[in-house]
Amino acid sequence: MYRFWLIVIAVIIVSSSAGCGKRVLVQPSANMSDYSRIAILPFETDSFLSTLGHQMADELLVVLLEKAPQIDMVERSRIDALLQEQKLSKQGYISMESAIQVGRLLGVRAIVTGSITVSIGEVQPTPLSPQRIATGVATIRFIDTETGKIIWAKREQNQYAVYTTTVDGRSPYSDKTDHEMMQAVVQKLGQLLAKPFYSHYETQY
Repeated sequence: MYRFWLIVIAVIIVSSSAGCGKRVLVQPSANMSDYSRIAILPFETDSFLSTLGHQMADELLVVLLEKAPQIDMVERSRIDALLQEQKLSKQGYISMESAIQVGRLLGVRAIVTGSITVSIGEVQPTPLSPQRIATGVATIRFIDTETGKIIWAKREQNQYAVYTTTVDGRSPYSDKTDHEMMQAVVQKLGQLLAKPFYSHYETQY
């Protein structure tokens, strides 16, 4: 009987372990040891917020400074100064050729660029309460400035929902402004886009 219960307990433990996720080490998409110094350029955007592309670049920079301190990155002020000098800061986008040229002028082996759009939908009814949803889509490209080749590229999408209430029974009201909702989306996108740059653990089931 004692042996029987030992077998039962062992089966339960094995079954439970099989159903649990395991932490798996995820390696970067590119060997960052080949790129000792990089520059993150403002992302292209067609949003009504002209600063959204700079905010995306800043968010990515902040995440990498925390998660991948071994990567040497050019300061934002130096990039902005060079873009202004090259008369690129007021354009709606930076072409691939211009981005590579800027990277070479900055003396970096690779540049990071991409695009981002964020939109906020109309109030949508739900079983609990009406809500507004901000949706963001971002792409990122990691480019070798010596060869001009794209080392890797990635696309991420994220949403941020806010439940609303009504002030007079008709007008929806939210405690989050459009800008705050966009910032929340940008912050999450920055975290997702930064992952290919550093080793991290993810749970797989």
